[in-house]
This record gives sequence, structure tokens and C-alpha cells, in this order.
Amino acid sequence: MSSYILPDRKAFADSVTRIFKNYRAKDIGPADLEDKDVDLCLIRSGPGRELLPYQKLVRDYLVAETPYRGLLVYHGLGSGKTCSAIAVAESLMSTHQIYVMLPASLQANFKGELRKCGDPFYQEEQHWEVRNIRQATDIEHARSLGISQKFLDSHMKYFVTVPERPANFKDQPADIRKGISEQITDVIDQRFTFINYNGISKSNIDTLFPPDKPEQFDNSVVIIDEAHNFIGNVVNESVNKQKIYDRLYHAKNAKIVLLSGTPIINSPNEIAFLMNLIRGPIERVSIPTTQVVSWDEGMLTAFFRTIPEIDTIEYNSVKRIIMLTRNPPQFESVYNEKNERIAVKHSKELKFEPDILKWTNSWREAFAEKFSGTELTESDKCTKEELECLPTKYEDFMTTYIEGLKVKNAFMFQKRIQGLVSYFKGSDERLLPKRIESDKELIKVEMSDAQFLRYLEVRWDEIKIDSRRGRNPGLDEEMGSYRANSRLVCNYAIPPEFKGEDELVTNEKFTSKKKEEILEKIKANPSRFLSDEALKIFSPKFLEIVKNLRNAMGEAPYNNQFVYSNYKSLEGSGIFGAILEQNGFQEYKIIKTQAGYIEDPELKPDMPAFMYFTGDEDALERDYCRQIFNQQPEADFPTSLKDTLKVRVCVFLGSSSAAEGITLRNVRNVHITESHWNPARLDQVIGRAIRICSHASLPMEERTVKVNIYLSVFNQEQASGTEGPNIVLIRRNDMTLKRYDVEQPVDSFMTTDEYLYEKSYEKERINKSIITLLKQAAIDCEIHRKLHSKNGEVIQCMRFDTTAKPEDLAFNPNFKSDEQDVFYMRNTERRKRRLQYIRVKGFDMLMDPDSLEIFDAPAFEDNKRLLKLGIKTSNTEIKWFLP
Repeated sequence: MSSYILPDRKAFADSVTRIFKNYRAKDIGPADLEDKDVDLCLIRSGPGRELLPYQKLVRDYLVAETPYRGLLVYHGLGSGKTCSAIAVAESLMSTHQIYVMLPASLQANFKGELRKCGDPFYQEEQHWEVRNIRQATDIEHARSLGISQKFLDSHMKYFVTVPERPANFKDQPADIRKGISEQITDVIDQRFTFINYNGISKSNIDTLFPPDKPEQFDNSVVIIDEAHNFIGNVVNESVNKQKIYDRLYHAKNAKIVLLSGTPIINSPNEIAFLMNLIRGPIERVSIPTTQVVSWDEGMLTAFFRTIPEIDTIEYNSVKRIIMLTRNPPQFESVYNEKNERIAVKHSKELKFEPDILKWTNSWREAFAEKFSGTELTESDKCTKEELECLPTKYEDFMTTYIEGLKVKNAFMFQKRIQGLVSYFKGSDERLLPKRIESDKELIKVEMSDAQFLRYLEVRWDEIKIDSRRGRNPGLDEEMGSYRANSRLVCNYAIPPEFKGEDELVTNEKFTSKKKEEILEKIKANPSRFLSDEALKIFSPKFLEIVKNLRNAMGEAPYNNQFVYSNYKSLEGSGIFGAILEQNGFQEYKIIKTQAGYIEDPELKPDMPAFMYFTGDEDALERDYCRQIFNQQPEADFPTSLKDTLKVRVCVFLGSSSAAEGITLRNVRNVHITESHWNPARLDQVIGRAIRICSHASLPMEERTVKVNIYLSVFNQEQASGTEGPNIVLIRRNDMTLKRYDVEQPVDSFMTTDEYLYEKSYEKERINKSIITLLKQAAIDCEIHRKLHSKNGEVIQCMRFDTTAKPEDLAFNPNFKSDEQDVFYMRNTERRKRRLQYIRVKGFDMLMDPDSLEIFDAPAFEDNKRLLKLGIKTSNTEIKWFLP
């Protein structure tokens, strides 16, 4: 039985590197290939079942015999996060119930990935044979394959594969193919329990999560896809999501796999909720003593080390309290000949007792015999604390780890999260289109005077309302409706004649129908409200976008353009679509006939078209239009529609529904009409256009994407002048420290567009620093570090001093008692080593002739890391350390 070091020990990082070091040798990066100009999208092979080394590492790290509770699989685009999670589930299926929690829109994709990289039994392209149900043994055999009784009752047969024979699925009759496909779906549904976490409501939560089964997730593997969305709801105090989170957090003998490419969406403390969910509660039992004759912590420690499940031992010497934490269930401590705790190992015979009264009573008698002069208090006075890995309260998190826009106590943070993250950058960057700029291009458009006056009017109303509410959101708050009306004016200032009809959009009386009525009135007089001259007055920003879009499209057949707005009506996508119609575009539509879907015959074949993707359209029709925009119809695309296609759809006009879960192809420009308070949202939007081989049909030199973000700003006179209603009071209220786009922070009077961009910038600064710490503390940091550096990402992996003993704690159970970085560095011993090369069994190694410690030579040559392998005990003997 293998032994493992827990993540709360300093020796953990080196141990994991020793265990998985062979995985890195098989990783190949772009720099390993001689021809840098090769078109990988042409030679890219289809998906196969063979897992890549970084995926095997995730699977093997979480096998049943390891004490590790879970991982944040923070793997980049095209890396196969889903297949990594499936590998974990398949390896534990015989002992654990499998749950998959994800948005409803991603369930079909997850099941599709199961058919690609899951059990071979899920794949259609194999040799199949029919087995009829004739007797009980047939049913037993079918049930052993995971086929449900319901399927057998309805089909009276089942299907088996013969691996050695050639695939015959396509040669089977239609009814057999249908039966095989239904059987695969049935087996997947039997083995995996799918929960759509965005479909949980008061009406179904008790059905999905029965109140009388709080231990529902015990002995389970729980995969949460797009985990950042789930955590975001928990942080925003969704009652239903918090109930589920609490149940997952307290699950025993569970393996939690969180999938995310953007671990932090809004508030920095979201990462605390993520990490805590994986770590689980750190349960510390406090046992007061009475009638203490002598207090010998050395003898007490020696006694508690005889109890196999104990992990950490602490004392409050003043109050004479013993504080203990335990290993994960069914893991016992391993000690060396010096009685130093060096590892843990799995033991099926070791029973876990959740009741602390019963647990303390199990060794109370032995304690009394050993320490006759010291008496433990009654069992019912023992207490169990549930300590957090990281503080989830926003104030506690910011006070402990953030100072201004910088991270403090970075090493303290990393120590507490070690063992919880796997990071892999992603697929070869040559499979992705190239961003023309290294960062997003910010285009500032000055307001017109009419727009400025309307802005002041709306902004003053907002200030009065916020004053009554006492609202001034911080970095931890969602800003969905904050300054919403002035935000909209930054896009398009509703003309004066509609004043009163466009009152606060946050007002419940201001319905979608009312917005549509105003939009129709605007569209009815395009020369007055939508022409270039009109836009100079009402929306200089939209005029700038239209000009840039036209230039970027070029001549027919046109370059694909993606225009994104947070708003789908009036001042957002709705009015921008009307502007496009005024500028030589037509709205693309398909219609359903008795013969099936066809392109709207009233469309003009020689006129470029735009399409809406806002969430208000029919979901099926909307996706067909997306495929037409991509010029790449998928398997489900109707033949009737394909036969009628004549119009070129070259502008994709999307809102929040288009921010996640879709793929766009051949997009050359992304136009983002306004900033978002969450920087991750903008990255998600841009990510729709930058996908694996998304530009494969274009020449290699045209596989580029340019991103523009547009902000309405004050001109010099508006920013500093005194003309305008309530301008002095508004300026005084809205003066904000500006950090973006300036060398030194400066108090500035900014539009709501700029204000939100500033808040997004501040969050991005903090969140990027936290993300860097995640990468540096990842279990596979050292393993993939060299590969990542070849891709241009240099990561300095977290490391401890090499003088640490095997039992030295990396962190204390209570984060409030942890050593801050300044004190850790002050107390760390610094000394020089003499190192000499030696050769052991054909391998190059390093030895410290003073301590006789043996180190890995390649690791030191690579980045000066001393990876301890063992110690020389004699001229001919080396004692190798546990992995």
C-alpha cells in the first residue's frame, strides 16, 4: 500500500513532483517541433481515447487510495478538462456514486465528451452483436454492463461489443442503430447523475436534494462544470446554491472535481469558496483538561501519535487545552524510526468515527492510564471547530490577503491552497487565431453636448436614489443595476421627445413592451434618429462602431464581425440593429414551412446581413443562424435550409446569451459596445471568437482577431466646465480615483462607462495576481513548468526551504494563527550548500557532502530547484524518501 504526504505538510510539493515526474517527459510543446509554420489544423487528428499525461496526472492524483479530496482543474482552452474529469469518475465508479453538476446548456456537450473519452462501451463505432433476453442469466449479464431494467423491459434485448472485430455500427439496420444509441444513453444515465444547477428552484430543490439525506454526497465523485458560475451564485447568497454548497462542503470520503477556465468572475473572495469546497472543513477537536499535575507536551505528543488517525497536534499551554485534527477517513499516519510523522496510507480496516464524543471515549481510558495526574474533561465538553482553509467573508479575505490592488501574504495564501489546483496552459497556440494586439484596444469616444446634458439629467436622478438607499458598491458587489440608466445613455441618449417614456429602466413599470414601443418609434423615423448625422447627436459611440465595422468587413464576401452588448433592447443590441439596417444591412431571418426551415425569401441576396443572438429568439432557429454565420453547418442542420442559403450573414449581434457556451468561426473583429464590471465577462466574450481551429478555413495569414472596447467619455470642456444641470454636485459626487490608462492614480470625473471600466480594471489587477498564485501553487507546476516556459509563460513554482523536516506543517489549521509572510521570511534559515555531482545506477544526481542529502540533478539544472530524493547512510547505501 502506497504512502502519501498530506497537503498540510511542507514536504507535500516535492513529494507530488517525485510521484509524477515521469509525466512531464512525455509533454511536447510547440518549441519541440521543427516546422513552426505548419498548419496544425490540417493535420490535427480527431479525438481519441488515449489520455494525455496531464490528464492522467489528474486521474491518478485522485484515485481511491490517495488522501486528496479534490482538485480545481484549471486547464486552458482545448486541453480537455471534461475528459480529465471523466477519467477521474471512471477510475472511481466501482466505489463511488458519480454526480455531474453543470448548466443545462452544457449537458449534451458533456454526454458527447463521455462518448469520446469515456468507457469504450459508450462509443458507437465498434463491432456490435445483439443479445436477446431469454433467461435470467441474460438479464444478469446485461445488468452487470450497467443497462437498466427499464431498457431491458422495453427492448427485450441488449447489445454487446466485440473489441477484436471491425466496427459494424454503420452497417446495422436503422432500428438496431437506434437501439444501440439508446442503450449507450441509458448506461450513461445509470452511471452518471446529472444535475442542472441553473435549473434549481424552490419547487424542485427538495426532490433533488432531500432534506433527510444530508449525507447525499458522501462516498461520491462530484464534477462541477463551469464551477465559477456555481460559486458566483453561492457568493451572491443564492439560498438554494448555498444549501447545495454546504452539503458538498461536508461530504465525507468524496472527490470534488471543479472545472473552470476562469476561477474568479467577480469578487476576489470567490477563490476562497472554491478552495474551501475542495479542501472541506478543517475539523479541529478541542479537549480541555482538569487537575493537571504536570504538563509535558512531549509525552502528550508521543501518546497521541499512537492513535493512527491523528494528523496535527496543538496545545494551548495557558488554558491546558489539547487540539487535534484527524486524517481523511480511513487514512492512518506513518512514522519513521525517529517517531516523526512522514506520511499517511489508506487502511480499509480503520473505521472513521464522525461523533467526537465516541471518538474521544475510544482512547480516553488509555490516556488515563498513561497520565494519571492529568484528567480530561467530560466528553460532552469537548468541542469541534470547522475551520476554513481560506476566509470566505469578504472583509476577512481582503484584510488578510489584499492591500490596495496588490496581493499580500502571497506565500501564506499558497501554502493553504497547496494540493487543491491543477494547472495546464492549454493546447498548442498555433491552433488558435492570433490576437493582433497583446491586449484589448480601448476606443474612447467623446460625448456630444446633447448626450452630455441627457447624461447629467439621468445621473442626477441616480445619485438621489442611491443617496436614499445608501448605496455605494465595493469590489465584492454585483453591479447589475447600479448606474444602469446613465450606462445606457453612454450608448444612446434617448431623444428629448421621448422624455418620460424612458424613465428608470429598473422601474418594474418600465416593461419590455414599453421599450419595444420606443424602439419602433425611433425606427419609424431613421433619418431623424439613426442616420450618421443623428448618431453624431445621440450616439457618437455607435457611429464610431459602425464606421470601424464597415472598414473591418472589407469588400464581399466580407469578414465576420462579432458585436457584443450587455443590453439586448433599446440602447443595446436592439437599437444597434436598427442602426445597421439604416447603414445597408438587413436582419437575417429563417422561417418554418411544412417542408422544413428555409431562408426568408424576402431577404436580398446581394445585401450583407446581421443576426441577433440575445436569448429572446427561438433557441433552435437562433443556433441554425449561428451555424450560417459560421459558414459551417453541423450534423443537425436541416437540408431544407441548406438548399435555400443565398445571403451572407457577416455580423453576429449578441448579448449575455452569447457570452458562454457557443463557438463562432472566422471572426476577424470583436466590437464590445460597453465595459462590464467583471473583467472575466469580457474575456468570456472574446473567447467565443478565439477557439481551437476556429479560423481553419481561412489562409494562415488571415487567422487574426482584433478586439475593440468602446467607452463614452467626457471631452475636456465637459469634464472641467460648469455648464449643465447640477454638474458641480454630480462632479463632486462622481470624482473617483482613476488607475487605468494613467501612469499615476489621479482623481477624475468619469462617465459611467469609464467608472465601470475602472472597477473592472481594479478587479482584474487583483484577480490576475491571485490567478498567478494558483498557477505557482498547482500540484503539477514543476512538472509542466518547462513546457509552459516554451509557450512563453514563465511560472515560478512555490517551494519551501530544503531544511524542512518531513513532519513540518505548511500551515496551521486556523488561518488566523498562520504565520504572515514577513515573519516567515524573517524566521527562515538561509545557508549555502556545497553540491557535487554523483552517478547512482546510471542517473545523474547531486549530493550535499555535509548533510549527505541526495537531490535530483535535472531539476537543479533546470531552475535551481533542490528536489530531495534521499540521504546517503553509508558508502554503499542510500535511503530513498517516500514519493
